[in-house]
Amino acid sequence: MTNVFVDCLRIDGSIRCPGDGGFSEVIVFGRHVRLRKDHPAIELMGRLDELEALAEWGLQEIGSDEFRVIAAMTAALNTYLATGDDHWLRPVKEVINKACELDSKELGWFIPSDRTTALLNLLRVKAREAERTAVKLLDDDLPINKVNELIGMLNQLNKYIAHLIFLSNVHVFKNVNDKIRTLLGNGFP
Repeated sequence: MTNVFVDCLRIDGSIRCPGDGGFSEVIVFGRHVRLRKDHPAIELMGRLDELEALAEWGLQEIGSDEFRVIAAMTAALNTYLATGDDHWLRPVKEVINKACELDSKELGWFIPSDRTTALLNLLRVKAREAERTAVKLLDDDLPINKVNELIGMLNQLNKYIAHLIFLSNVHVFKNVNDKIRTLLGNGFP
């Protein structure tokens, strides 16, 4: 059998698959473990999958290279979570290092002015969610240095996406009051 049900069994006329009972068998930082599906490691894998899928959607719908890079960075971080192999962090660090050399026009509260920038903002929010989920791994029996490295890389991914936003078609406000006033009454700038 060569489909997604390859590890499932037919028992008394029903199909039974691993994971049906609320647990998943996964690899986390190179260790094979059985975890509840609400475990932070499983949740983080899902958040990274979601971030990658949204970036790939942006690549197909909008076609901008930023989405290709974000999808690749996210896939690398998810693979690092599974393997614990620092090799997977290299491409992420290379992109971050290059981005640090570019100055934004200005910083502050913002409103995206096009679909690309709006989707980048959604990806930024998803990266922040993934980072907050990764912090929950600090309470687990996982290699603390690997968890800290992953948290740091997720924080930098969030900053990278924010950096792309400020380099894109965005209206920046000096204070939140101006942003709210624009959203409520004046429309988009």
